[in-house]
Amino acid sequence: MSLDLSILKQLNNILKNKGYYYKNFKSYLLPLKDKLPLEISQKIDNIITKENPETSELDDIVNDILLEIYSIKRGDYNRLKEPLVIKFSNFVKTLEQLKKIGIETAEDIIFHFPYKYDILSSSSNDRCVLTGTFEDSKIVKTKNGKKILEAVFKGDTGYFYGVWFNFNNRYPLLLLKKGENYNLYGKLQNFNGLPAIVHPEFLSTDELGKIRPVYLLPENVKDNLYLSLLKKVYMEYSEHIVETLPLRLIIKYGFLDLKNSLRYIHFPDNINEFKKYNLLSHRRFVYEELFYLQLGLFIRKNSYGEVRGIKFDIDKDILLTLKPYIPFKLTDAQKKALKDIFNDMKSSKQMNRLLQGDVGSGKTVVAFISGVLAVKNGYQVAFISPTEILAEQHYNNFKKLFKDDFSSCLITGSLKQKDKKYLKALVESGDISFIFGTHAILQEDTIFKNLGFVVIDEQHRFGVMQRKILIEKGYTPDILLMSATPIPRTLSLTFYGDLEISIIDQLPPGRKPITTKAFRQKEIGKVFDLVKEQIEKGFSAYFVYPLIDESDTLDLKAATQAYEQVAEFFGEDNVGILHGRMKAEEKNYLMNRFKNREIKILVSTTVIEVGVDVPHATVMVIENAERFGLSQLHQLRGRVGRGGDQSFCYLVYSDKISEDGLKRIKAMINYNDGFKLSEIDLEMRGPGDFFGTRQSGLPDLKFSNIIKDTDILLSAREDAFEILKEDPYLNKPENRILKEMLKFKWKDAYELVNIG
Repeated sequence: MSLDLSILKQLNNILKNKGYYYKNFKSYLLPLKDKLPLEISQKIDNIITKENPETSELDDIVNDILLEIYSIKRGDYNRLKEPLVIKFSNFVKTLEQLKKIGIETAEDIIFHFPYKYDILSSSSNDRCVLTGTFEDSKIVKTKNGKKILEAVFKGDTGYFYGVWFNFNNRYPLLLLKKGENYNLYGKLQNFNGLPAIVHPEFLSTDELGKIRPVYLLPENVKDNLYLSLLKKVYMEYSEHIVETLPLRLIIKYGFLDLKNSLRYIHFPDNINEFKKYNLLSHRRFVYEELFYLQLGLFIRKNSYGEVRGIKFDIDKDILLTLKPYIPFKLTDAQKKALKDIFNDMKSSKQMNRLLQGDVGSGKTVVAFISGVLAVKNGYQVAFISPTEILAEQHYNNFKKLFKDDFSSCLITGSLKQKDKKYLKALVESGDISFIFGTHAILQEDTIFKNLGFVVIDEQHRFGVMQRKILIEKGYTPDILLMSATPIPRTLSLTFYGDLEISIIDQLPPGRKPITTKAFRQKEIGKVFDLVKEQIEKGFSAYFVYPLIDESDTLDLKAATQAYEQVAEFFGEDNVGILHGRMKAEEKNYLMNRFKNREIKILVSTTVIEVGVDVPHATVMVIENAERFGLSQLHQLRGRVGRGGDQSFCYLVYSDKISEDGLKRIKAMINYNDGFKLSEIDLEMRGPGDFFGTRQSGLPDLKFSNIIKDTDILLSAREDAFEILKEDPYLNKPENRILKEMLKFKWKDAYELVNIG
């Protein structure tokens, strides 16, 4: 059954005014009777003959209509996932090319939208139509011996040219007849002092004034062939395109139904229709994408809340016992974050909180304090880091603060099997309270006696699968994620909408802002002299490069080459090289030599980007700085200034720097605040690239841009929240569509609805 907006509006009135509907059911149902299938129409006839039908009977009628409208038969939607080659084998070469851009199924091509539209008229800007009668043509030879075909046409406003560099005896010469009228379409240029179109397309009179969608396609797929395929696919599969938004939302925003929205996007008939419906249709898809994203995130969040967690006992007396361990005053932002975490810990629901803070803002101390409270309640804490170097650093920092008052261990891949087995036995018996390591400690055969608190450091996401591992092992600990990548609010809503968020936006008192300066590549001598000053004062320095060897297509220095240059100036014994291809043991050995001042300078690729803490390192030199993203530059800068000494960041850039590269470097010089830089970064790069390769388990954003579409995002979020507040498991007939679509749009979220 296709969507009839009058039916939708009437149903919406019924759902909004149930009381009136029960009293005046005849006036509500009679206008619908003739628009519905026979079976439902007969049910309406039966109920109208009754004086006082049961409200349950009246509800059943409404549910039947809703289910008829939104009857997503699994087979129907799955039909859109059929490979195109099954029914369109005559387009096999085109389909091979389309695979390169991810178009393989009917769904792929139907939801591959135009990136612009050409208006086939004489008043268009970039491309236009020139109409006139063909007068004459000649073939001209250039100095290089190449041939050009020049055809002269006479229009209402004077003469113009059609010009061909590629032509033959058949085309376009056989097409051109003297005295006949032609419509030439293409890019308007100047040729021999007259308007001209090079390699024009000939349009029929019927095509004038029409709108032509333009798609991003592989180079050797012709537009007209693609459009022909698209039309055939749309005709073949249109009956399987089922409505994907609930009726209340279609009516609330005045959207068109799905089929019509797709029709107006791909096949607008004329300029008036285009102006009226195209923008509205695009807005619908932006809204729908963000709505389902928010719906999935809320369901995920609600499912976390339903996991019974641990109710920790946190009172003043316990907090006072921690005071002697913290030799400095916590900032107000740290105190606020701790308050959020304590409130979560005191609740019987499982905590799922993201702790966001700029580099050096003191997130780790907040995590330590929270973890110690869990231990004081008789539970174990797993502190998980992305690398062994970081895991070891957190372990050492914990020992510095809390000495041996709380049993702790470090479990990493480089441990001997015998030692690992011994430590795991102590963890299983409950003799060790704090366990530091990488993700492997959750995934391997580590058995905890009483795991109550998990800290995940520097992970953009801790996904459904990791939680599943914990639940399958019988653990439901409170989970605290930490990220030193500040994220603007709209992105937080989009990527972390399933988590509670605490932000530490203050640096500890006494922390000196890092002085940042930029130098051209030819000024590297100055940079070496500035570094030398710091080395002579007993401090250490990093030199960071983007690559390890020159096999990359980008013309960059390799870290190995750079090492030789730095070693020549500062002496080989003072310099070490760290890169991504080294084994974990080699990296650890070198980092420890640097930490212990056995070497003074570390030449590195970006492997030292996250979290490494060397208090005596006061200089960060970043070569080819224009090749790094703003977030990366800020993270790298944060590796210095970890002690109380004035620190420096020197950005060295090449002559090939782009305008964007220069903007990034200026932003680094002007701002030390990571949140401010993240906003600039988001504006410059757009949301698609902000996270780079993200393993988030979230659907891709195909239609929306969360910078430009913030208002739609907030509306979609509010709508998703309201729907789930009324119907947490999406059981109502009018919400059945949502549960069905989550199966296709976001498998994780659907599984969580089912778990619920």
